[in-house]
Amino acid sequence: MNKHGGYYGENQEKVLDFSVNINPLGITEKVKEKLIESINTINRYPEIDGESVKKVLADRLNVETSQVIIGNGAIELIYLFARAFCPNKVVIIQPTFNEYLRAFNLTGSIICNYELTYSNDFNLETNALLEYLKKAKPNLLILCNPNNPTGHFIRYKNLLPAISYIKEIGAYLLIDESFIDFTDEESYVNLFKEFPIFIIRSMTKFYAIPGLRLGYGIANSDIIKKLNKYKEPWTINSLALSIVTTVLDDEIFYKESKKWLQAEKSYLYKELKKIKDIDFFNSQTNFILCRVKKGNAYEMREKLMKYNIYIRVCDDFAGLDNTYFRVAIKSHKDNVKLINAIKEILQ
Repeated sequence: MNKHGGYYGENQEKVLDFSVNINPLGITEKVKEKLIESINTINRYPEIDGESVKKVLADRLNVETSQVIIGNGAIELIYLFARAFCPNKVVIIQPTFNEYLRAFNLTGSIICNYELTYSNDFNLETNALLEYLKKAKPNLLILCNPNNPTGHFIRYKNLLPAISYIKEIGAYLLIDESFIDFTDEESYVNLFKEFPIFIIRSMTKFYAIPGLRLGYGIANSDIIKKLNKYKEPWTINSLALSIVTTVLDDEIFYKESKKWLQAEKSYLYKELKKIKDIDFFNSQTNFILCRVKKGNAYEMREKLMKYNIYIRVCDDFAGLDNTYFRVAIKSHKDNVKLINAIKEILQ
């Protein structure tokens, strides 16, 4: 198992964990205060389906509450869609988040991996994808956008031919926008009224609340209605529900996060370019996919552990081997430690 994300337990404070893609600015004092204020609600059942949060999100997204569903993180909604729709054939644009594969394997779907390649910097050629879809004729196409682990984003105008074909054959498109808040790109949310699209969002990454587990989905009312038939009640805890308005209203945190990401991504790009034995791929989000030219990423990880630094080896992603690793973009202090450690290891 390629352990990451909560692996360290009691030692987690001693380790700089670059394997987890969470905003390093952390939760704000406003969020902490709201959590303390809401602590007495835990002796009561939370809303059965997060209706108040649906209304908040619907107002901000300019959609109806019947077009929104709340999940225990984005991950619940991925598995929920698989159970509710049980598509016979699924095309997954790879390399990408592994839980799509697991979720649809559990429902018995035939999985077709459409693999992007190193030779093209893992960029998607939309005409080639359309031709592939015409041959495969799937019931569902899955796209992580921005993609994990490459960090690439595909604008919907470039994907429209494929989306139109998906609609033509009566299939669905699942778009995972869990990392979109880290970008300045336009969401696919304006397309769901015209096309059979289920858009998934996470509040875990950008707002640094992975322990609270909160995500949501947007789709037409028919898709949401079917999902609700299969959804378990009370999957969102009262503390998670209590902070939604607080985190969404914090414009200062939002602006500071964007300012941090721009500065630190530029720093890491500049320094990684100086390391001749490392390839990296431009990312539109808060992590960077890298590749060692000599040896493998497991060796790199073991050596970095001596500096109390942990990275994500990526050989369990389809189309990637053990020369690939991913690093989150963290605070400047931590990023400097990472770069200095890699330079010392490879000198």
